[in-house]
Amino acid sequence: MKKKILIAEDEEVLREVFKDELTEEGYDVLEARDAKGTLDHLSKQKVNLLILDIKLPDMSGLKLLEKIRKDYPALPIIICTAYDTFKTDYEIWAGHIADYIVKPVDLEVLKEKIGRIIG
Repeated sequence: MKKKILIAEDEEVLREVFKDELTEEGYDVLEARDAKGTLDHLSKQKVNLLILDIKLPDMSGLKLLEKIRKDYPALPIIICTAYDTFKTDYEIWAGHIADYIVKPVDLEVLKEKIGRIIG
């Protein structure tokens, strides 16, 4: 069975690039453009990994991280953001994320991180 990755990213072009690359790697890829869509996907199906943008249109990624941790404490999460200043932010690391990647994303690095986290 394919491992399932959910991409929570408001930039459509970036979602599509991630989806194309990760599908090619053999993953089943779901997309959400906002927090509501992310929570909807998580409530309906098992996801092996979440790639989460910090800046979403309807809710801060940090607030969403908080909500997700309550209901899905074991879900591996990679934070993906254009803001490398968040890398040292305690709130993120306290949310027990699996990894952190800064935009623009090196797709090879992202794929390596995913492989290390979920195989």
